[in-house]
Amino acid sequence: MIRNFLAVGLGGAVGAMLRYGMTLLGTALHCSSNISTFIVNITGSFAMGLLVCGCAQKSWLLFATVGLCGGFTTFSTFSMQSVTLLQQGKWGGAALYVFGTLAVCVLMAWLGFTLGQKLR
Repeated sequence: MIRNFLAVGLGGAVGAMLRYGMTLLGTALHCSSNISTFIVNITGSFAMGLLVCGCAQKSWLLFATVGLCGGFTTFSTFSMQSVTLLQQGKWGGAALYVFGTLAVCVLMAWLGFTLGQKLR
């Protein structure tokens, strides 16, 4: 059990540092933060899909998916969960999950931002 926690923690640290590195690279290349985030999200989602299929040992799977990809972008987890629903033939559930998540998360980000501005 502790080995799995350590695997996730180490993967998360590496993923977070990679994410920060991508942010710095985007800044150095004069890219908008949206472009950097988009690239992180699509590469993280691709890596998650690849790693789910390629890691047989549980500790490595946790390191790579929950840790590394999770630290890099939680969007990869969202993407893989959407794929899983589609693979299970749950088209309605997948559509609700995808569109609901996007709509609610954007709304909550807006609400949080609005509240944060008022609390300044």
